[in-house]
Amino acid sequence: MENKTYWKGLEELHQTGSFLATKDKEFSEELPVEKIFNENLVGKSKSRRDFLKMMGFSVSAAAIAASCRIPVKEAIPFVIKPEEVTPGVANYYASTFSDGADYCSILVKVRDGRPIKIEGNKFSTVTKGGTSARAQGSILSLYDKYRLQNPTVGGKNASWEVVDKEIADQLSAVKAKGGKIKILSSSVNSPSTKQLIADFGTYFGNCELIQWEPISVSAIAAANEKSFGKKIIPSYNFANAWSVVGFGCDFLGTWISPIEFTKQYVKNRKITHDNPVMSKHFHFESRLSLTGSNADVRRVVKPSQEGLAIISLYNKIASKAGASSITGGSLDSATEKILDEAANHLWDNKGKSLVVCGSNSVSNQTVVNGINNLLGNYGSTIDLGSSINLNQGSDADVNRLVDEMNNGGVDVLMIANCNPLYDHPNGKAFAEALKKVGTTISFNSMQMKPDLFVSMLARIITIWKAGMTLNQ
Repeated sequence: MENKTYWKGLEELHQTGSFLATKDKEFSEELPVEKIFNENLVGKSKSRRDFLKMMGFSVSAAAIAASCRIPVKEAIPFVIKPEEVTPGVANYYASTFSDGADYCSILVKVRDGRPIKIEGNKFSTVTKGGTSARAQGSILSLYDKYRLQNPTVGGKNASWEVVDKEIADQLSAVKAKGGKIKILSSSVNSPSTKQLIADFGTYFGNCELIQWEPISVSAIAAANEKSFGKKIIPSYNFANAWSVVGFGCDFLGTWISPIEFTKQYVKNRKITHDNPVMSKHFHFESRLSLTGSNADVRRVVKPSQEGLAIISLYNKIASKAGASSITGGSLDSATEKILDEAANHLWDNKGKSLVVCGSNSVSNQTVVNGINNLLGNYGSTIDLGSSINLNQGSDADVNRLVDEMNNGGVDVLMIANCNPLYDHPNGKAFAEALKKVGTTISFNSMQMKPDLFVSMLARIITIWKAGMTLNQ
């Protein structure tokens, strides 16, 4: 009585030939497609109603055929269950998301060994529990069915043994003749990865790391080198700023470290019993951004007018500080009026204000540095002693790399976590220069694991050292 068995009919009970012939079919009878779509029906002119009938039948038949049979999924229990795993109960693991231009500390929700959700880590002193859309969406890459399962050589599948030997041989040959090795990568934020690259250069010699970001902010570092002798992107603290002026920089959405900046910015944007005053935000931009939509005063300026607006604001602050003005064009009266209001508010909050700019123009960024210097913001809302290590890409270095490739001065080029042929302003010129490189090693397919570059460098060093030992 405990193991009852039921049959739909005598045919199934006796396993007759007709039953066995049809039991694996989706439909016991064939769909009468030919009968419905016969020559007479096809040959006649159709009304809209006839067309809808045929479409309704075909869509319904396809849906039924696709949904009738559900794939069998078998659950295999643990022979020895890991202590930290309980089926159906999620675990959380602290981790870090970083893609060169974005960073946040995260918690990864894992159920039955599968990561299914990313949330911010509230214990992080930098991002304070925040995440970005890129961090949230990055978990989908773990389930990308188009990821390569093995390396390729010349576009054809190859084994790791073949790839390891060929790369080691090429690098040894380049080392023997004193050739140049270049590593083109997105911003490298990890000290251990930088040390690994340094070790790689120690073994093979004449190796240079060049960093590239499609959305570049290298002008900020270049302007700081020009103004203060430090080629860095300084730390910004919006939490200390009661007056904020932005020029074309979406610091709440995409600019440098938006997760960190958002947490700082909102601190002075909420009026409470303990904080009865709210900061004021002026924003000048050409298109509506997330940051611009949150500003108290927003003014549309053309990209060609951005430099003029920055110069105008500098001159207004300089006149209050008794400093020399700089030459520049004029803007319309409405924009000048808002710039006057912004200058007055900034001056009233000297040392507690912040002016930021998203332009990748060194001259614009240098003038912004001058404004912040006149306002006494360095050491309060801007910290030159603590740099932001995101967006370390250098446009000048990449342009120099293209020139070296064109001149035949690059023997090996390794490309990791970036795609300059797609996102470089002159990708065609980069592609032409790439043809003149002796050996190109790419770690760049979306089908590869993000840490493949690090693990591959370690493999190369290990194999090369083993070869040295054997040859000695």
